[in-house]
Formats: sequence, C-alpha cells, structure tokens
Amino acid sequence: MLTIQWQEEIASLQQSLRREITKISGGSQINVIKYICINNLKSKLERLEEIDKILSIEKYKIVFIGTIGQGKTTAICHLFNLISDFKVSKTDNGKTKDVIETRELLSTGGGRTTICEVIIKAADKTYIEIEPYTVDEMENLIFEFCDYIASKNDTQSEQKIIISEEIERAIRNVLELKQIKKSVPDGEKNKTIRIDKAKELFDESGIEVLKKTALNNANLESRISTKIEFNNQTREQDWIKNTFDDINNVRLKDFAIPRKIYLYVSYDVLSGSNLSQFDSVVDTKGLDENPIRKDLQKYIDSQDSICLFVTPFNAAPEVNITKLIGYHLTSKSKESHHRFVTLILPHKGEPEKVNGADGDRDLGITIRQDEVHSTFKKLNLDFFQENILFYDSLRYYRDDIVKLNENYDKEDVQADKNDFIRAIAGVVERRRNLLLDEIKNIRESFGKIKNGDALTVSEIKAIENAISKIENVRDLNKRIASHVYENFVEQYVEFYRITYKAWNTKHAIHRNFGYYEPRDIDIYYDAKVFAEGINEDEMLKKFTREVKQEVENILYELTSANESLKTLIPELVKEFYGLYDEFVYNVGTEIEKEFRGKLEPQSENSKFWSSLIEEKGKEKRSKGETYTGNVCEIFKQEMEIKLNLNKFFQNKAEEHWKKLVSKILSFFGQK
Repeated sequence: MLTIQWQEEIASLQQSLRREITKISGGSQINVIKYICINNLKSKLERLEEIDKILSIEKYKIVFIGTIGQGKTTAICHLFNLISDFKVSKTDNGKTKDVIETRELLSTGGGRTTICEVIIKAADKTYIEIEPYTVDEMENLIFEFCDYIASKNDTQSEQKIIISEEIERAIRNVLELKQIKKSVPDGEKNKTIRIDKAKELFDESGIEVLKKTALNNANLESRISTKIEFNNQTREQDWIKNTFDDINNVRLKDFAIPRKIYLYVSYDVLSGSNLSQFDSVVDTKGLDENPIRKDLQKYIDSQDSICLFVTPFNAAPEVNITKLIGYHLTSKSKESHHRFVTLILPHKGEPEKVNGADGDRDLGITIRQDEVHSTFKKLNLDFFQENILFYDSLRYYRDDIVKLNENYDKEDVQADKNDFIRAIAGVVERRRNLLLDEIKNIRESFGKIKNGDALTVSEIKAIENAISKIENVRDLNKRIASHVYENFVEQYVEFYRITYKAWNTKHAIHRNFGYYEPRDIDIYYDAKVFAEGINEDEMLKKFTREVKQEVENILYELTSANESLKTLIPELVKEFYGLYDEFVYNVGTEIEKEFRGKLEPQSENSKFWSSLIEEKGKEKRSKGETYTGNVCEIFKQEMEIKLNLNKFFQNKAEEHWKKLVSKILSFFGQK
C-alpha cells in the first residue's frame, strides 16, 4: 500500500465493514458466530478511526523526561541550536582572563536550574510567555520560605524545613532578600562571608515581621505581565539567554513565578536547527521522589507526543526512568512503546570504557544498548531496541573550556545532531509503517471473516463451553479473597510517608489540602496509581493477574475449534487487553474520586485538614512521638475507618471486573 493512499484505503475499508455489519445484522437469525463477527467488525471500525487520527498527525511534540540533574536541558539546547558563543571570565591558577565559550540559551547547571516545565516552539519572532502561579499560591510559597528561614537554627532534624533550590532562588529574588557576599577584615587579610538578608531580618525582628516584609517586597498584585518580546536592541541570542534567565529566576518585578514557560524562537536564531520539524520541544520538570506524576501523564498518553526518557550512560536505565516506563508499559493495549524512546546521555570517554568495548566508542554504545534492552526484557517490558538512542552534546568540545576541540569543526557537531533527528524520525516512521501494516492486516482479516464457514455442532459446543468458563470468572470475590484489599490504606500511607520524606513537604501538602503545585504533588492521583499497581507485582494488577491469564487462556483455546475463530479470537484477546486496562484505570479513578470527594471541604473548615495543619509545632505528648508518625496515623484513621477505602477498593474492583466480563460475553451475544 502506498503511503499516500492510506486515507482512501481507510475510507474504503470502513465503508466495506459497515456494509458487512448491516448485511449480517439483517439476517433471519443471529447466532453466536454472527455475534462474534459483528462485534469484531465494529472493533475494526473503531481501530481504523484511531489509526486515521494518528496517521493524520503532522508534527509531533518531543517531550524530554528525566531525573533532576541528568542533562535534559543541555541536550535540548545543543540538539536544537539553542546555543551561542559568549564572552566569559575564566580563572586558572589564580589568573582571570576573558575567553569565548559556547553556552546554552536556557539555564543549565548541576540540576534544579529550571523552575518549571518549558515548552519551546519555532516562530516568526522571538518572545516568551508564562503561565503564572496565582497570588494565593505565591503567598503560600513565601510563607513556606519564611518558615524555612525560621527553622535554620533548629537542631532537631524533624523541625528543619527543606525547600527546593529553584524555589528558594526564585523567592529570594521576589522578596529582594538575597544572600550576598561581603568582604570583612580577617587579621592582615580580608575574607569573604555570606550574609543572608532574610535570616538577618528574622533574627532581628521575628517571623511575623519577616512575613510582613516579604509580602510587602513581593508586591504580588502588581505581577500581572505574562509576555515579553524581543526588543531588537541587543543580539537576539543574548536577549533569549538573559531574559529567560530573568523569567526563570523571577527577577522581573512585573512577572509572577511561572508555572510553565513558553519560549518562541525565531527562525533567524534557529538557523540550521530541526526544531521546526516538530510541534514543540518540551523540557519537563525533573523527576524526584515520585516519578509517576499527573503532569507527565498527559504527554505519555497523548498520541502526538514522542516521549524521550533521559538517563545517564553509566546508570542506564536509571531507576526513576525504569519505574515510570514500567508503570506505563504494563498496559498491553496502548502500544506506548511505539512512542517511547530511552535517551542515554554519555559523557566523553564513557562508551569506550564499557566492559568488552576495548576503547571502541561505537562498540561500547552497542553493548550498552543491548544491556538496556535486556534489562527491559527481564522486567517484562515491551520496548523497541531501535528506540534506545544516544547523544553526547559535548562530545567534540574541549575539557578546559566549552569550545570546539581543534580536531573537530561545526560539521562534526551538526552530523551528530542530524543522526539523532533522523533516529527520532525513524521512531515516527516505524510507528507509521506498523499502522499501515495494521490497515493491511485488518483488510485481510475482514476477507477471512466474510468467507468464514458455518459452525459445526462440536465447534458450537466449544464456544458454549468457553462462555460457561468466562461466566464462572464474572464474580471476582470467588477468585480473590477479601483480605488482599485490607492492607491498601496502610501500604498507601507508608508510600506517602517514605515518598515525601521531608516533614515540611507533608505540611505544604496539608496546607494545600492534598496538592503541592511547585512539586507537582497530588496525593489523590498518587492513590489512583498506587491502587492500580505501580507495576504488575503490586496491588490490583497483582491481585487480578491470575484471573486475567485465565480469561486469556479460555479465549485462546477457542482458536483450535474453527478456522474462522483463528482470525477472530486473537483480535478478541487484544480487545480484552483494552478492556482490562480500562478496568484497572476505572478502579484507580474511582479511588481517586472517592478519596478527593470524601476529604472535602478542601479548606481549614475541615476538621481533618485542620488537624493535620495543626500538627506543625504541636507539643508531643509522649517520648518517641513524631510529627510524621502523627500525621500518618491521622491519614490512616480517616481513610481506613471513616472513609473505609479498603472496602471501597474491593467493591469497585469487583464491580468493574463484572462489567469487563459482561463486555467479553457480549461479543458472544450473551447478556
């Protein structure tokens, strides 16, 4: 099938399928095989509609996902020409001199340099837009910072407040309470000390004055600007670098703290870049304690996103990435692996040092690619080996300064970029070819169904036997004992305890009634993911693994009963995978919805939330009592006793499993 013909091919096939459904449905008697055929043909129609939408995607989003400090932003800047030469001062052996270095236009460093998700798009002109935090949200962040300053001298580890570097940096700029360096006499010489203006103010005047001064300095109501355009008064690359840095660090007095930053880059800056090939490039917030986040789900589920999971060479696949990919690839119906890429970032010389590479870079990369693919296979994760890619943005640069090594030129650098972009195009092309093959397979399968023979008595008996077996697994309570659900709340609370280790993170979550936007924390979504099972060995996915396999086996046994069923049943199994994924998702979503609904009102008027908030600084009643222990116990009692989420979990699992089985039986014409 020629690629350009796919739209006509799909339209023609859809028309034929509809005619056949009408023909079969209009017969005098609808028997079992006709029910199977009709439902199979309807499934084909739905799948063709999905394929049509996917093949119609003109430009993909390229989404970089990775743990903090692993080099996502650096790779993005070099890949898409968001770099330029700048004059910088370098100190060597006590001597300072000006040199020309290649620098990224976005903020990069050892991690935690970017405050939020950044979406980069090619455009006719250069400008930056933000999606801001609200005044209330910024006020909460300011108060948390003030509490952090107040807790600095506290010797008790549980009383110490920890906030992220990027948030602290931004808040200090908003409040104009920075840490400054000062030279003071030290004997015959001077020494440099750091003075914390916020700490000084707290020590002199106390927490209330610090908070009042902070709010006055912040002038939150005036921070209403959301867009700034290139002014043509400086070099465009200089403007992008400096303005992005100011926006990211909240140095501009009329801009709020950004929730998202949109960077639109002109074609003049992008000369030689491949950015315009794509809808956008997304630099997501780095992963920390909990890699399975709601903000990433929208990209991972989106058919127009290619997700690049970034991992360092020597740790590939890094643990957070393995956990995140593992959660999403346990779904057999979504075919996410078509859009998933593991992007491994080697540092200079690492591939050559791989055991067995003997100093050969290409061989070292091949060996590591095989090892990563083998790791995924051992974890029972379906991942294309061709989608394990490598890119070293600084491969051709000197070690002492970021400047091209004299042995290389810009063509060498561009060749590496081109190879990588071709590899991404290959991911899209493989997906496209798989879908085109699927159209062909649907047509062939349709032909076999049309020519299928009538069922014999023994074949009908085999189907009736399968129906009976499937009906026997309709009631999940006959297969799964009630006690397996009884530890859900306790284990979830333990997950909450260890995932968000810092007590002040928990307090921030409580103060925001289950959410903490700066860290993309949503405890209700966490409960959904936890109930579903982070992998196939956890919670619902684990509980239902055997009964799921039992249904698969029943369906596959039918393929030996009739030639037509050899065509129909494998597609029914695929349909079952989709129904199973839907079952898991629905149960998880019910947990999320129930949990959120039952913890309303989400305000300090709630006895539950106020009791959690009041635990901060509360005097302990007995030896060994801790803040974390207390809040976890409050959570456990609320979820276990008042909400009875263990029983709710069981009821919803049984209810949605029954619906799943009913849908399978409906394929055979059963009600």
